[in-house]
Amino acid sequence: GALPGAALAACAVLLRWAPALGQGVVRNPVARHTACPVQANTPTACTLFGHEDDGLPLEFRIFSLPEVGLLYETSGNFRKYGSDPKHQPDPIGPHLLPFLVTDPFRRVVYVPPANEWPPEGKWASFKYVAQVNVTALAEAPATPPPRSEPGLVVLSNHEGSIAGTNFNTASNGGGWTISGNLKDADSVDGGLKHQAFTWGGLSHYVYGVDEVQYLDFASGLDRSKWYFEASAGGFHGTALTSAYGGKLRFTVRSMYGNFRELNKPLDWVTIECASCDSGRGARMVRFVDDFLRWDGRESTVELLLMPQGLWMRDPLNSAVDFKFASDCEIAAILTNVSRVAILGDFTRAGEGVALDDVVIYQPDSSAMPAYPVKCQKGCPCRHNPDLFRPSCC
Repeated sequence: GALPGAALAACAVLLRWAPALGQGVVRNPVARHTACPVQANTPTACTLFGHEDDGLPLEFRIFSLPEVGLLYETSGNFRKYGSDPKHQPDPIGPHLLPFLVTDPFRRVVYVPPANEWPPEGKWASFKYVAQVNVTALAEAPATPPPRSEPGLVVLSNHEGSIAGTNFNTASNGGGWTISGNLKDADSVDGGLKHQAFTWGGLSHYVYGVDEVQYLDFASGLDRSKWYFEASAGGFHGTALTSAYGGKLRFTVRSMYGNFRELNKPLDWVTIECASCDSGRGARMVRFVDDFLRWDGRESTVELLLMPQGLWMRDPLNSAVDFKFASDCEIAAILTNVSRVAILGDFTRAGEGVALDDVVIYQPDSSAMPAYPVKCQKGCPCRHNPDLFRPSCC
């Protein structure tokens, strides 16, 4: 016989939301990854962003709190007049999670730790979820709509830096190391040295030298190259998710070396995600090419963290050629970074290379959120095409 009206309505709702469920992640709605620059000692309003395929109204709930600082609801006078104080008297506490955001413009206020210098990278981060606001629908569904996967809000410093180091107080290199240096292979830092003085545009920098070469006598190229390895504490993890569309910037200068005889290929910057592709790993590389060169002179390099930055996806198979990384491949790697490496071994013989002011920035606030919705929804996994996950892109 025919189903009762209530049962038909419930079935319609289940069909409406079925594509969002059972495929590894909830793909609709989406709580979008974003970033929010914060000045020291300054309560800052940060906007949450959502996407729903059919444009249905969304509500937002705070899913986790910042590691440092406090998160608040906006005050009534700030909502109405835009005046201080921006936030309510009491912060959002752990016992209130998941906390429903009631600001009509989807804003919350972050207050950084009092009387602290801005960090070189981010202050903290928190997560939130989005859900269809059933109270705003003409007819309430019989089945609750799904909540999105958590979106990440990174609270960057006043310059929009998510990760960075200027080595000013890093007498031990600030957690940076060198890999692939044959002479210092057994040392903890791989031979990384710190210089606490100014040299041209470099001020308190680190450097590495190549005193032992492992050459291929047929080609004359180094068979083993050395790299500056970024600090795990500042440059690894999920925070770089919100750097998609931003940039990586660093300053380099040669101390010595013959830059007319270069190694090949020159994989200047490598970013990896060990957990991507269901644990198989993913890697993107920015090679030196006609648009990106270095002759050893002091240079500040800026690389866009998006397809326009001309990153190449490593196939992790020597029989397959590198291809330009797509937007979702770049986004997936930034979602959980496990390695950031900058090549030092440019020449075929010995060289010394100095490095300073390495920073990863979020995009301009006017461009946020920049992380593509289609990438956040996930891609089909190679081991099971019925599963969709962002890490499978």
